[in-house]
Amino acid sequence: MFSILMSLVESYFLVLSSSLLYNDASRFRSRPAGLDARVLLTRPRGVHCQHRTDMNHHWPFVLLSIVLSVAPNGWCLTNGEEVCFKSIVNSCNDCVRSGPYCAWCQQLNFTKAGEQESARCETRSKLMERGCNEEEIIDPVSSQQVEKNEPLSTSFNMQEPIQLSPQKISLRLRPGRPTTFTVSFKRVQGYPVDLYYLMDLSFSMRDDLENVKGLGQDLFAALKKITQHAQIGFGAFVDKTVLPYTNTNKKKLQRPCDENYQCQATFGYRHVLSMTPRIDDFKKKVTQQLISGNLDSPEGSLDAMMQAAVCGGKIGWRNSSTRLLVLATDDGFHMAGDGKLAGILEPNDEQCHMSNTLYTKNNEMDYPSVGQVAMQLEKEHIQPIFAVTQDVEDTYKQLSRMIPKSEVGVLSQDSGNVVQLIEKAYNRLSSKVTLTHDALPENVRVVYTPRCDNAKQEGNNKGVCDNVHVGQKISFDVSVTADSCMENKTVTIRPLGIKDTLMVTLSTSCECQCRDPSESSPQFCNGKGRINCGICSCTQGSVGQFCECSIGNKDEHSLRRHCLSQSGMECESHGDCVCGRCQCHTTASGGSYYGDFCECDDEHCEKFQNKLCGDCPEPPSVAAIIGGSIASVALIGIFLLMLIKLLIYVKDLKEFRKFENEKNKSKWAEADNPLFQNATTTVTNPTFTGE
Repeated sequence: MFSILMSLVESYFLVLSSSLLYNDASRFRSRPAGLDARVLLTRPRGVHCQHRTDMNHHWPFVLLSIVLSVAPNGWCLTNGEEVCFKSIVNSCNDCVRSGPYCAWCQQLNFTKAGEQESARCETRSKLMERGCNEEEIIDPVSSQQVEKNEPLSTSFNMQEPIQLSPQKISLRLRPGRPTTFTVSFKRVQGYPVDLYYLMDLSFSMRDDLENVKGLGQDLFAALKKITQHAQIGFGAFVDKTVLPYTNTNKKKLQRPCDENYQCQATFGYRHVLSMTPRIDDFKKKVTQQLISGNLDSPEGSLDAMMQAAVCGGKIGWRNSSTRLLVLATDDGFHMAGDGKLAGILEPNDEQCHMSNTLYTKNNEMDYPSVGQVAMQLEKEHIQPIFAVTQDVEDTYKQLSRMIPKSEVGVLSQDSGNVVQLIEKAYNRLSSKVTLTHDALPENVRVVYTPRCDNAKQEGNNKGVCDNVHVGQKISFDVSVTADSCMENKTVTIRPLGIKDTLMVTLSTSCECQCRDPSESSPQFCNGKGRINCGICSCTQGSVGQFCECSIGNKDEHSLRRHCLSQSGMECESHGDCVCGRCQCHTTASGGSYYGDFCECDDEHCEKFQNKLCGDCPEPPSVAAIIGGSIASVALIGIFLLMLIKLLIYVKDLKEFRKFENEKNKSKWAEADNPLFQNATTTVTNPTFTGE
């Protein structure tokens, strides 16, 4: 039942799409036939079913998609065979762009007399069934070339290690067909670590600061377990120094704490110590730090994180290192938009504004958004570790979900467990390898398949392997699909938090590389063209399957207008327009279409006693219809006038007869006129007595 429905929908779609598309002449000025509608049904081997349509703004195409989507396997046929579902195409290039499994037969005389050249476009198997030699089939395939593939490093030896391979690859893709290659990763033993400790110095963190001052030795010891090439830096933050975040009273601004505590003036973000491998420098700088204070609970954490990320040169991040940013706080954070409370409307520009270790735009720019911070951390390969107290743990877990490669750990009340927290968070971060990509070119899809013991599925745009040990080699299968033609587009693939990248250059095979026999071109094309992928490409002034039609000064579009029927379709889609006249195709049963526009056939009329009840009827006479309409209107008008006249006459006759009857009923002397009145008037005086 479904196959019948599909056939009906396909027939309706082809006819309707041809009609719609031909009338949109502005889109097809460069195409002689004016037909470029394509819908493809594909089932690529090894991937899920997919579809693509090049037609927009027309509801029939949407209707077709809805009908086909209810089929088993979506766009796929139930038997899983490759399909080239197309409308009429005009060249080999049109064919290979129609769908990933559409192939072109360039064999001479492959099409029959009167058959459209689009019959050369089908799947490889169907073309061979029709007699096309396999060597004459043009079916571009995808290819790949590794351009740079340095071997993976085994350990760090003070040179730039290689942890990802290959490093550069070029792909030539057939649109719609995925191409898969393998990417390998191995974390280097002893890879350097840069740790930047960013601490909240608001008054509620006073106990934590005292403990951190004595944790330098333990921090370095923990890092030495990981690598011999470790560095530590230190920074601090509070909040913006304007109301309502901070008391702007001059005395309170300089000394925001109680008199019982020694503290420093309120500040936004201060860079205290650049990356150093010397433990004494860390102890000295951290010991000099004093607590500070502000008014509200949320702090300027995001301001500090942004500056620590974008001011890489001042912080001292190394090019070849694992970059860790430890944020220690017991409160939430302000974000973009909160600056309006202080009249700060300028958005954060994600630039470095640090002078004399202080963030100079603290009171001029709004807080950054979470998205801005996440983007800069990812761009700079920085992995944040949020060391927070238990009461704000949920807040920072939600923040961690928005920032790739981040971890959250719970601090004790005095930060005494910060070293263990950092150590555990680093192990979780380093054992999880996430391969992803930067922004993709339009109409490009990338799917990752991890090949490891603890693979995780976190969406199609990334591949994740968990519990990966140092020195363990893992791999990912990367499938790239381009859904449209493109040339020299690039995709950058990289593991999160790692500097190593893979540069993928994408181009597509949208042009046919045909092997045309130049010596037979003049004879085959009547000396007026050359063979191009098995069909004649005619010189100017000639058209036709074999360039047999001379059109003189006319262009082919004006010649083809003679083949348009009243429906707007060329030869009703049942023939070819040759020299301004329709050459009709044969029907499926071997009959023929006929008529000036191939609009007639002998297969769709009803039959009686196995005989056709009719051929095409004579078209109605336009002059007769118009003349008959005018005559009918005139006759109806005359009839109405006569009817009105008759009604008036009948009414007058009735009134006259009434008058005659009243006249006959009147009784008076013949000498008297009943209408006559005497001119003499007699007046009597009522007061006259006669005396």
